[in-house]
Amino acid sequence: MLQRRYHYLVAGLPDLSFEEQKENITMLDFCEQLEDHLHPADYEQIRLVLLIYDNENLISFLKNGETDYQFAGNYDAAIFKDQVERLSSILPEIDLLPGYMVELIKNHSEYESVANSGTYEKILAEGYYHHVMQTGTSFLRKITAFDYNMKNLLVTLQTGKYDLFQKEAIVGDNSLASYLKRVGGKNVVPDSDFEFFNEILGYAGNLSFTEAERRYDMLRWKIIDEALFFEYFSNDWLLGYLLKLLIIRRWVSLNHESGEQNLRKMIVGI
Repeated sequence: MLQRRYHYLVAGLPDLSFEEQKENITMLDFCEQLEDHLHPADYEQIRLVLLIYDNENLISFLKNGETDYQFAGNYDAAIFKDQVERLSSILPEIDLLPGYMVELIKNHSEYESVANSGTYEKILAEGYYHHVMQTGTSFLRKITAFDYNMKNLLVTLQTGKYDLFQKEAIVGDNSLASYLKRVGGKNVVPDSDFEFFNEILGYAGNLSFTEAERRYDMLRWKIIDEALFFEYFSNDWLLGYLLKLLIIRRWVSLNHESGEQNLRKMIVGI
């Protein structure tokens, strides 16, 4: 499908480099430019990426009655509150949030009574994956599938290491997710259907946490570049730029100590 081209917007953006890990443009500035210049249908694809922040904010809202609003998200606490009120309305009203978020809100009281710290994250991760697979561009679907494959492999290795419940931690139902649920264990046999299985396995087993995380993001960067090799000025190119900006943003704020804390948090939350 022929995509719209945004020559002036792309030409005016600064170059991004994983090695430099420098925010040459802020997320706020970039997102404002995108909203101002993109066709509404193309901007909806940008909003798909930004839903990762909304997932975090929705959890905060449901658990605490408020949210630490992140500017890069699509919705704030007022929208979440409005959605809750619409669900309580006698007459049907149009939902403000994606369906998977609405379902979590509907069942919040049920989940709250039995949930551990990772239940909401798992539900939203499952919902987000299927939402992108249904509505995202082929590029965004490809990158999202890779991200989930890598996360599922890593969480399988970590849960096996700590003898935790593996099947409950794996997100999605694609071939790799099904394979990992079936085999599990500390010594996972490589799956030939996932091209990067051995590479990720090597990073996870032989490097420090911070260096392994760096290699994972370098691999993501490489895959984005390869997927967009013949693309320029298109909305997919801008989606790739946004994903790279998110990687850089992460590393600007990440240090070894916080990385180890994040690892412990991930293990406890499974």
